[in-house]
Amino acid sequence: MPSHPEITIPYIQQKFDDFNRQYFGNLLPPIPIKLSNAKTFLGKVCFRKKRKLFSRWHFSDFVLRINTRIDLPEDVMEDIILHEMIHYYIAVNQLQDTSAHGRLFRAEMARLNAAGRHICISHRLTPEQAQQAQGKPKLRVVCVAYFKDGKAGIKVVPKKVSHILRFHHAALVHFPIDHLEWYISDSPFFAQYPSSSALRFYLLFDTNPLNEALQNARILHCGSTPMKNNALEKYLK
Repeated sequence: MPSHPEITIPYIQQKFDDFNRQYFGNLLPPIPIKLSNAKTFLGKVCFRKKRKLFSRWHFSDFVLRINTRIDLPEDVMEDIILHEMIHYYIAVNQLQDTSAHGRLFRAEMARLNAAGRHICISHRLTPEQAQQAQGKPKLRVVCVAYFKDGKAGIKVVPKKVSHILRFHHAALVHFPIDHLEWYISDSPFFAQYPSSSALRFYLLFDTNPLNEALQNARILHCGSTPMKNNALEKYLK
């Protein structure tokens, strides 16, 4: 299992110093480090921009911000710090890139990755990490379909009685379904599925993650019979 370090300013400072020596020839000047609880980024180098002669920019007042809201493995956190150090390297040297992750950034990223890192333009969060980023667990209405050929599928439906009843009836009419199971769940597993009333299911090739995610879910309905409006309203309040 990968380790998940406690993210503190001394921890980030130590990583910055180590990576500065290892990858940047110890040429990056010290930078103030601040911790963040933002929902929108994992790391960010902030600075002031001032227009100079010949339409060039001058960068100053740098700050490195690292997010502590999401629990990340140490190797991922290291690559996030290195990602921001590339931005810092470009800006502190007053270099003008073609875009936020333009030619200069990609060249530095390729150089570090060739040395064994796994830096990327943007880090894709797992459903669990995405749930951490949003904070309070979100309740979702989940429909699990078991088809007559033995396959299973998932659908997340908006938490409205009319949407649920309409989808339940239409699914039984248009698909070869053995039975439907309806749940209310706050598991981040279901964050990867869009919530809509569109008549479709996402087929599952392995039901073990689904069964694990449903362990603490509340059952709304099970079977191929019509659903009762008053029962749904009771659970969805």
